Amino acid sequence: MSSAPDLTLPATTPVTPDERAAVEALIRDYAFALDDGEYERWPAFFAEQCFYQIRSRESRDQGHPLGMMYCTSAAMMRDRISGLRRVNVFEPHRYRHVTGSPWIARLPDGTCRARTSYVLVRTMRSGESTLFSSGCYEDVITLLESGPRFLRREVICESSQIDTLLVIPI
Repeated sequence: MSSAPDLTLPATTPVTPDERAAVEALIRDYAFALDDGEYERWPAFFAEQCFYQIRSRESRDQGHPLGMMYCTSAAMMRDRISGLRRVNVFEPHRYRHVTGSPWIARLPDGTCRARTSYVLVRTMRSGESTLFSSGCYEDVITLLESGPRFLRREVICESSQIDTLLVIPI
């Protein structure tokens, strides 16, 4: 029996076609921004008070609270990107996300829950491309007039073996 969380609880209702399109655009634009190296755009996909974490499925299933990357606000994300640009020293590389069609439902509080599979390929400056990570995004999204924003994005990696070159958000 799987110890994965039951994402259908609490009771959910279907989203409208417009809401689905908005959430799908958020997920798509997020991946393209990271793939295109537009890291300064990353925090803008989130509400100011938010949660972002990368952790392995094993870590999540065992109830370990912290992951490999952890931010509790858009301000923390901006600091992380500032450090990435100005302080961190790492071998230049790029990501390419391949995402599946998301499962999306509306929660009773009006937010949306989404779950999206992903595969992430990392390409080094040498041109070598390798599978860097695979797993799923588990999201809680608020639908604002200005557009949807992540309240919570948890990246659940299938493998706990992540290269030490995890400097760019997934």
